[in-house]
Amino acid sequence: MKKSYLWIIYRRTKFVWKDHLFFWPKLYMKNCVYNFLNNYYDIMNNVKNKIEYYYCLPTLFLKIISVSCCENAYNNDIEPTYNLKKKKKKNVISGNKNFHKLAGYEHFSFEVVLYYIKQTVTFLVYFLIHFYLFFYNTFYYMTSNIITKSFLEISNEKYCYSTSIPNNLFNSFVTIYKMYEKNNSLDFKFKVDHMAFLGSGFIYDKQGYILTAAHNITNSADTFVIKNNDDFYFATVSGLHKDSDICVMKINSEEQFSHISLDSRREDLKQGEPVIAYGQIQNFDKETYSIGVVNQPKQTFSKFENFNENKKACLYPFIQISNPINKGMSGSPLIDRHGNLVGMIQKKIDNYGLALPSHILKNIALCLQHRGTYEEPFLGIILKGEELSTKNNQNNKRELKIYDVLVNSPAHTSGLKKEDILLKINNLNINHICQIHEILNSTCDGYINVEVVRHKKKLKIKVKL
Repeated sequence: MKKSYLWIIYRRTKFVWKDHLFFWPKLYMKNCVYNFLNNYYDIMNNVKNKIEYYYCLPTLFLKIISVSCCENAYNNDIEPTYNLKKKKKKNVISGNKNFHKLAGYEHFSFEVVLYYIKQTVTFLVYFLIHFYLFFYNTFYYMTSNIITKSFLEISNEKYCYSTSIPNNLFNSFVTIYKMYEKNNSLDFKFKVDHMAFLGSGFIYDKQGYILTAAHNITNSADTFVIKNNDDFYFATVSGLHKDSDICVMKINSEEQFSHISLDSRREDLKQGEPVIAYGQIQNFDKETYSIGVVNQPKQTFSKFENFNENKKACLYPFIQISNPINKGMSGSPLIDRHGNLVGMIQKKIDNYGLALPSHILKNIALCLQHRGTYEEPFLGIILKGEELSTKNNQNNKRELKIYDVLVNSPAHTSGLKKEDILLKINNLNINHICQIHEILNSTCDGYINVEVVRHKKKLKIKVKL
């Protein structure tokens, strides 16, 4: 085959089999091709034998006719019959030789035709196989590249993180200290021995407003020092809200600072989404960068009564994260991989960190910044708690029922009544008391739309807070 024109196609086909196919398709394809060619050669041999058999029939008939008659057929004078008997033996011998010559010529022409038929069919077979492998090879690489690219994009979205920390996270992070020995000199040189570490925080406004956890600040009248990018500044407390564990501080400087805007917040977190925490651990000299995932974007603690310093139950849903949280990281920012603010780290329970969501953080922080205090919007209802209701053997469903309505409260004036069952507030399903606090603390316009069930009828009521 090396000398024929099929050698190029054969080598190309062998190369594709060897380097461009998976093991099982390669093995299967080879077996199919070899089986086909073997069957083809067997069939062609059978056809050849049958054709030769039918070819021999007329040649056998030629043996009956004397070759001399055939030879003398071209002459006008035919010898008498009695001369044939004398030359019978001689003519038969010469006739047999001529017959074998004739048969050899015919057989040779048949072999040539059969050879070219076989070569043509072989060429077509190899051509089709080569075309199929070329098409398969092209389609395989196109699809594999597309699938690999899309898979890598999905993998990058889910599991790969930025190789560099966003600059606004570096530049907006602050470490909070308390001065217990005030430096009266005018050069504002701070000594580490004169400062006590309190916790972490971050700048959320270019004018130098800082967010941190309220439990970091034991006395708002203390003198505070803020470290930002190796620079130190004095700071004061602008407002503090213990129930939400939020504190707002102001740097005593006219500079404009790099910050993480509260407007770039994220509220649509999903389980498994990667998040980044950046904070200062107590007794560590450098800040710590950690990557984790969201275990639960809205974690609640209905049976955790001593959740905060006031021995109260948890009022807000928290973002539960897998990031390692250590002492000193309270008040650290939590961002997504695009640099958007997700929340602020406040607590650690067991091996999980808890962060207050950014949409709750924004409303409370702005109130503390401008007013110095924050009061949660008052609805005026007393809830019975979560109950399991079963109807017609259907799945259990949690309900929040209004146990009582306070007189002259926003709920009373708007028409909410005792025994009403809460379904939705602002088109959000309500299954837990924490969800009500979340909505109340993230409402900006002072109105909420409440959907209740009363006497098996659904009602929609607009409440002014």
